[in-house]
Amino acid sequence: MEITVSDDISADFLSLVQCILDNAEFKKLNRYRQHYQTTRLMHSLNVSYLSWYIAQKFGWDASVAARAGLLHDFCVYDFRDKLPKGQIQAFYHPRVAAKTSEEYFALHEKERQAILSHMFPLGPLPKSREAWVISCIDKFCAFAEFCRLNVALSRKNRVQFSYA
Repeated sequence: MEITVSDDISADFLSLVQCILDNAEFKKLNRYRQHYQTTRLMHSLNVSYLSWYIAQKFGWDASVAARAGLLHDFCVYDFRDKLPKGQIQAFYHPRVAAKTSEEYFALHEKERQAILSHMFPLGPLPKSREAWVISCIDKFCAFAEFCRLNVALSRKNRVQFSYA
């Protein structure tokens, strides 16, 4: 699968996340529905882009916001699948995403903590401004997707997926 982005997407943003977008395992997120018509890959791209945008506007660590935002749901399984006994998806998937992210990418502790806390208040308290932004933007994107509103990169075909 190839991911093509429109020219209006910031090269600065892309330089931070390109190695993740090129990863074959990460691209599998396009197989899973997240909220109605949105795939987990598109949801993650939207969370990443909006978190990066806000972080760079405020002078925060835009790299952490972009990378952790993209990896916050890096779980290569269907969220509707049965979980191990006693596990609840809202608590389980952030740990899986952090573990999977660490297996494929060199994560900074700040990125790991942002991934683990993105489900706040159902998970741990975010410890950084970037983690707070990711947690809030994740909820904003989920709400928009439930309402079938295209936001950020899902608007106007800003991202295209093609299969060879």
